[in-house]
Amino acid sequence: MRPLIKWGTLVTIVSIAPLASVAAIRHHTPPNKLNEAITAIGFHPITPPVLLRAPGSIYHVSPNGQDYDMLCEVSPERLVGVTRTSSSATQVTSELRKTQYSLDSKVVRSIQSHTDAKLAEAVKLELDDVQVLEISLEDLSIIAEELFRRESCDREVKRYLENGEYVCQGQRVLKASTKYVAAYDNSAAGSVEQTTDLIKNNFDPTVSIQGGQSVSGANLYYGMRLAPRCLSLRDAKRQPRPPFSLWDRLVNHFPSLEFF
Repeated sequence: MRPLIKWGTLVTIVSIAPLASVAAIRHHTPPNKLNEAITAIGFHPITPPVLLRAPGSIYHVSPNGQDYDMLCEVSPERLVGVTRTSSSATQVTSELRKTQYSLDSKVVRSIQSHTDAKLAEAVKLELDDVQVLEISLEDLSIIAEELFRRESCDREVKRYLENGEYVCQGQRVLKASTKYVAAYDNSAAGSVEQTTDLIKNNFDPTVSIQGGQSVSGANLYYGMRLAPRCLSLRDAKRQPRPPFSLWDRLVNHFPSLEFF
């Protein structure tokens, strides 16, 4: 018997995710400062950035809210027509553009060549082409019902819910491209190639030259926000919040605290 879910209020709740403890930019993992910025605007950093963590899919969420494992994946074709650009996109873009992010200092110090090390110190990372994509909670509920028609998805979701685990659905994603810029005149012949080779060899093997700039991770998902309420079985009295904070976890265990 498949788990029938209930949905909480359709009011969008902006939750602040916990500070992610993430490795630095080596192997295309954004530096901590970028993850902190993504966290500060209410998204959970996706490291490394990918296109697989799409909204609508169902995830097992760890008790501390820091790790997501996909249980049921929605197809990209299903998202056509239900995914829209969020009204918060302009604000999010503005917040992320306030700061350029330095490369990992530990890796910079490990570079043997003094010239390359100085170049690495001058390189900054920023996000470009930032978009916030979202699905309405009504459409999320419909997609969840469709996913539960798959026996394997229904079985896994029910197994985790019966064990008291958090099972939540992604609602919003932060989509962007990574751009590396040098904090000096980078117009000299060969300087873009030199910068790109340095980044590729020491920090990010996926970087390439596009439009005369060093670009990596084009149009990938850098952050995700879950729906305001997680899934639950039919006989559950309430739907838990995603466990983003200690307060959320306390309220999930002691529902009366929600009214304080």
